[in-house]
Order: sequence, then structure tokens, then C-alpha cells
Amino acid sequence: MEMIGIFGLVFAATTAGRLVYEYQTDVLHGAYIEGRERTRPFAATFNFTRAIGEAFVEHLNWQVRDAVYLASLA
Repeated sequence: MEMIGIFGLVFAATTAGRLVYEYQTDVLHGAYIEGRERTRPFAATFNFTRAIGEAFVEHLNWQVRDAVYLASLA
């Protein structure tokens, strides 16, 4: 019984994903219409996390640069 439920869930998820994909790539509903902007509900969150990540990497680069310099002196 559990196997039938799992297979049914996988089938339903695959079918729903395929329908969403077909809807987004459809010429009449997708991003192909000129002037239609794509909605990006999580864009602000991604921009914020990207800014934090870039600042962290920049800080880490300075620390690694100092460590490489000290190692080159040895």
C-alpha cells in the first residue's frame, strides 16, 4: 500500500511539474510576449543574500591575502 502511495505521489508531482513547465514556455502565457515582465517574488531576498555573500567573500579574500603574504615570508 505504501509503495502505491509513493508511486502515486511521484506521478502527481511529475505531472504537476510538467504542466507548470508547459504553461511557462507557452508562447501565449510565457515571457515571450514583448513588454511582459517576469514576476520575481524572491528577488529582494536573493539580492540581499548575494550582497552579504559578496561582502563576506571580499573580507575573506583580505584575510587569505594576509595569510599568503606571511607564508611567503617564511
